[in-house]
Amino acid sequence: MPASSSSLPTPFAGIQRRLIFSYAAIVAILLLLFGPTLYLQYSGQLSDASDQTLRLATQRQAGLALVPAGIALGINPHFQAPPALADRDAFFVLLTPDGSVTSNPSGVTHTGLPDRQAARDAARQGYGVFSTLHTVEAGDFRLYTAVIKRNGVVVALLQGGRSLSALTSARHDLLYLLLALGGGTVVLAAAGGVVLTREAMRPIAAAFSAQRAFVADASHELRTPLTVMRTNAEVLLELGSVHDPEDRLLVQDIVDETEHMARLVADLLVLARLDAGAMQLEQTSFDLTALVAASCRQMARVAAQRHVRLVHDDRARALVMDGDAGRLRQALLILLDNAVAYNQEGGLVEVTVRRDGALVAIAVSDTGPGIAADEVPRLFDRFHRGRTTAAQTSGHGLGLSIARGIAVAHQGRLNVESTVGVGSTFTLVLPLVTRRGDRDTAPRARSTP
Repeated sequence: MPASSSSLPTPFAGIQRRLIFSYAAIVAILLLLFGPTLYLQYSGQLSDASDQTLRLATQRQAGLALVPAGIALGINPHFQAPPALADRDAFFVLLTPDGSVTSNPSGVTHTGLPDRQAARDAARQGYGVFSTLHTVEAGDFRLYTAVIKRNGVVVALLQGGRSLSALTSARHDLLYLLLALGGGTVVLAAAGGVVLTREAMRPIAAAFSAQRAFVADASHELRTPLTVMRTNAEVLLELGSVHDPEDRLLVQDIVDETEHMARLVADLLVLARLDAGAMQLEQTSFDLTALVAASCRQMARVAAQRHVRLVHDDRARALVMDGDAGRLRQALLILLDNAVAYNQEGGLVEVTVRRDGALVAIAVSDTGPGIAADEVPRLFDRFHRGRTTAAQTSGHGLGLSIARGIAVAHQGRLNVESTVGVGSTFTLVLPLVTRRGDRDTAPRARSTP
């Protein structure tokens, strides 16, 4: 069945989400790498431009402070000044070389202004210096102290200043602009990722859907001829039509192999339906505790044949849930069969049912060889069989994939915990719907040798 044009099949939807997230993350990382650099560079340019403007204005006013006085130049205490400090423009203060105020046309009276330390430094060095000063009343100011010389000697200082509030505001505007552009770019990258990944994955999804449909159809069609072959071979054996012992062994091999193939075909059909989301779940209300008990009774005979003790702790209350009892029984039997098959002779399989709020957890623990940590991530891969267990039993490596698929189809999950040399615990976690009036059953434990 071809993929829908509006959405992708579930396996590819997850891949698409990861790709979209990757695109957005890459763009975000690039912005985080280059954004601060751009901000710092542009902010530095703003500061440099502001400093240069202040320096030129101060030097110009310093030139206006010198007037002819006879043969020599003197200081004009009424030099031209720009608007006052309240207008957030530059202000100027005329100082003596030791930092005393000679003229303050802008009426600057804030604590800390003028910067006397900067004035003394400029007088000592003989050239203008920049400084930054913080005032409680008006915030931060950037200052430039220009020297006024006569015959090479510093005779006065002119300190110009400007509030940094405008520069700070410009920096904030720049930061907000970069954040807005960055956020918009990430959103556009994600939107573009949606379009690109959908178009790129559509033919892959269509091919996958076609392959999945083929597996389902082939599995369905193979069941009938396999059943006919097995039935005919069994009839030959039952009627005694084959007399030669070697020929009877060959016919028995046919029976065994067709049974093996029939199980494989059935498993493939289940997986294909799970992949396609086409498995029809018969939603009924049933007693999950009773279902677990019945499954344990069914597996008790197999466990006894393999000299494994199966213990079912059914002290949990009767739990009623909505779901497909047959499919959940299939998943539970897979877990029980694995726990028995991969156990050691004289080993133990323990089944517990525990309710946790709106969830119920069915744990199947064994005392088998355990599963290596590096194999756990591949445990639910199809046709994968662990190194330590592949030789112990015959199987296809599809059981755990089917069990997990059934759990997911019921909005549940299948977890595993394992320790090499100790054993493994598979936990089937399912959502539970309980009915009012359920009563606790008397605590009891049943042990099957």
